[in-house]
Amino acid sequence: MPSGPDYGSPYDSRNDKTNGLAIAAFITGLLGCFGVLGLILGAISLSQIGRNGGKGRGLAIAGIILSCLWIVVGIGVFALRGSSGSSSDAPKPKASETKEVDAQKMKVGDCINDNSGATTTTSTEAPVEVESVKIVPCTGPHDGEVTAVFKLKGFTLPPESQLQQYASTGCKARTRARINRDPAARGIANSYYYPTDESWRQGDRTVTCVAVAATDGKKLTRPLHR
Repeated sequence: MPSGPDYGSPYDSRNDKTNGLAIAAFITGLLGCFGVLGLILGAISLSQIGRNGGKGRGLAIAGIILSCLWIVVGIGVFALRGSSGSSSDAPKPKASETKEVDAQKMKVGDCINDNSGATTTTSTEAPVEVESVKIVPCTGPHDGEVTAVFKLKGFTLPPESQLQQYASTGCKARTRARINRDPAARGIANSYYYPTDESWRQGDRTVTCVAVAATDGKKLTRPLHR
């Protein structure tokens, strides 16, 4: 029998190219910064490959898996951050608690108790060296409130009287306005801490200004008016 074209032989006319969405799903899954986009692209590409043929099924599946992994990681990170954030709700120190700090580390707004006594601007007594003070709540009785901190200039330690004058003048200039704004300004005086000979040699140039009660032996019972 003469042979001729076999019109009945099977012929695969389906697309043989790699599906573009499958590639996009894989890349998106690798990057992991597009959320569920890789998952969606992978699902669409699998549908297209099943319907029209073509390559890329493995890429699409890989993109879906990678996207799912990124989603799981994101949920885990979010959960961890949430739990760490809730730690801020942990019990805070009670208002009645106090702590002792180096006198050089006092900050503006600190309320302090100092059993040794600071040198006040009106005091005629000899200065007392203070190594540490107690930081206490401003809402309770306290010896003073830190109102300003500034640095002295120079390399040579001035004489004691001049050092006191620098501290007194500097504190008055920096705190007068605030003290005068307080309703009880007449009952408030300036006090200050300044470097000792030893601390000066170690580089200390700090003067700490403290508002105290003008009456000896009396304590402040509230923070100063802002």
